[in-house]
Amino acid sequence: MTERRTFALVAVAVFLVGFAMRTIPLYWSPLPFNLDGFHFAALARGVLKTGHLSVNNAFKPDEYTFTVLLSITSRITGISPLHVAQFLTASIGAILCLFVVLVTRGVGRHLGWSVRDVRTAMTVAGLVIATEGIFLGRSAAVSSEGIGHVLVVMSVFVLAYALRTNRPSWFVLSGIVFLILPLTHNLSTIIGLLSCVSLLTLYLGTSESGSSVIAGVLVLGFCGYAVLYYGVTGMDAMRISAVPGLFVAWTIVLVLLVRWLPTTDSRFQYGVPSVILLSGAGLVVGNHFVQIFPGTASSEVITMLYILPIAVIGIVAARGIPIPIDGGVEGYATVAMLFGSLTLIGFALTGGLTVEYQSLAIRGQTYVHLPFPILAGLGVVAFGTTRDSDRLKTTAVVLLVVCSVVSAPLAFSGLRATSAQPLVTQPELEAAAFASTHADGWTSDGHMTRLASRYYPEQTGSDVSERGVYEWLKGSGTEPRCPVVARRSWTTVGVQLFPASPGHITPAAYDRFDARRNVVYSVSGTDRIIYSIPTTGRTASC
Repeated sequence: MTERRTFALVAVAVFLVGFAMRTIPLYWSPLPFNLDGFHFAALARGVLKTGHLSVNNAFKPDEYTFTVLLSITSRITGISPLHVAQFLTASIGAILCLFVVLVTRGVGRHLGWSVRDVRTAMTVAGLVIATEGIFLGRSAAVSSEGIGHVLVVMSVFVLAYALRTNRPSWFVLSGIVFLILPLTHNLSTIIGLLSCVSLLTLYLGTSESGSSVIAGVLVLGFCGYAVLYYGVTGMDAMRISAVPGLFVAWTIVLVLLVRWLPTTDSRFQYGVPSVILLSGAGLVVGNHFVQIFPGTASSEVITMLYILPIAVIGIVAARGIPIPIDGGVEGYATVAMLFGSLTLIGFALTGGLTVEYQSLAIRGQTYVHLPFPILAGLGVVAFGTTRDSDRLKTTAVVLLVVCSVVSAPLAFSGLRATSAQPLVTQPELEAAAFASTHADGWTSDGHMTRLASRYYPEQTGSDVSERGVYEWLKGSGTEPRCPVVARRSWTTVGVQLFPASPGHITPAAYDRFDARRNVVYSVSGTDRIIYSIPTTGRTASC
């Protein structure tokens, strides 16, 4: 089989697997997989109704790109934004899987590997990013982050080609990507900036001075534009503005580390990132026993069981880290993305032990999973080559793919493994519609209140919150005296109390609560949902 045909076969297979994995939520519900998807569906619904994008309190400055893309897709297909959003997100995720295959192929070819070794690396990298649980959960979620992932990869690789070729067309394309990123996703903008700084540092002394100067000006302009845009629009760029000195300090650490790493022994190139990755795994385990961020969820045992196979992949990926340093444009860009995302995680862990910084660290680690599968694919080939055993290499390939597939359920486990329930069913949407349309001042868990405020922002009043349920289960223990949207699954799966761990109520306690209230609305399904008020008919504020 020729190299071109091999590449096409692997690319098509990875695309189909990536797309299929990101449409799995449609098995349970035809709606967007996560709550943010309803926010974007509501924005796109407004665009299609009025013919323009309405900038209101519900709209954020980094939501332009995905909202417009979802609106256009809905218009072209004739399918409502609510029902086409998951397919659009799956397509974006599958395209990102193709990028990973393409990059892995480029590194292998630059190193002069055989067609068989390149095919092996491509297959492993593509299947890992298509199925690996942590990244699958984020890339299957309907949000602007998905297209942000694609633009981060594009920003780094386009700039890398500009530095290598010194062609004006590549610099112009870099400028276009830099222009779009802040309009797309704020965290992707920060990761893209740090990755480009890392890339520019790697290229110092290896590219022509003219191209380095132009690239440096572009990156500085990108930074200034993003800061100015978010400052003028009032966007809180992930708490970075609160401690700018710390962010600058971590950027300096990034520059020094990236400048030093290629000059050192391969053992250090392998060892330093390995220590960082193992430290991250240690934090997850440690958080099971002691909450690292007070007031947030502890790591569940089932979560650690799902992460364990990913840690196995990480060991092989760490083995592949020294390889991209000699892997040309694609190799440099891979290393740049890795250290750019690790820098943001370091900043988040040292910025403060608050919910906001925990969210930044968790969301930031998602971007590590962009270079992660590339390194895993390269590591498998290196692992087999050093031991001169095709059988061992084949075993390693099978092991990594199995580990990745085994971790996939983590993406869809909801409250069983995480502190939030992403999946939204049709009965839940109907209950949220009823409560938002016919009631004020009601309470429920965070899942239902956020669903209502995201898809029915105009009908859902500011007095609707999860406070009543939170205080009932985590505070005073007093039942809410206001209207409540309750779910029978509170007695089984649990009650979403994000960012804290899920709460639980016994079936007997739930039945007593139900008996003391008048049921106004009920919707059946796999999970019975009711809207009820106190039997006295008098309600208090929650």
